Amino acid sequence: MTFLLLILTFLLIAIFHLGKDMETSTLQSIFIGIRPAIVGLVAAAVIVSLKDDNFYTPERPWHFYISIFLFLATLIGVKVMKINPIRMILYSAFAGLVLLY
Repeated sequence: MTFLLLILTFLLIAIFHLGKDMETSTLQSIFIGIRPAIVGLVAAAVIVSLKDDNFYTPERPWHFYISIFLFLATLIGVKVMKINPIRMILYSAFAGLVLLY
């Protein structure tokens, strides 16, 4: 799956580099065709990550609560406090590493 994301990224960069005129019908058709593929890859990654082990295990029941807290903190940070989403993802990743491992 990661390989497919890399290929799509490479293709997008090549299309941007080679296609100086973004208004051509061929280039617009390519982007219309790529959209469902990207949505499908993201959906597949979400479905794969929805395993029980990622949310709750009897040995570590507090992992679920930490995950919910990090999600809500990121949501509030991005939507309410207007913090850059990439910065919030990095903060959440660091907090998750510190709190969960």
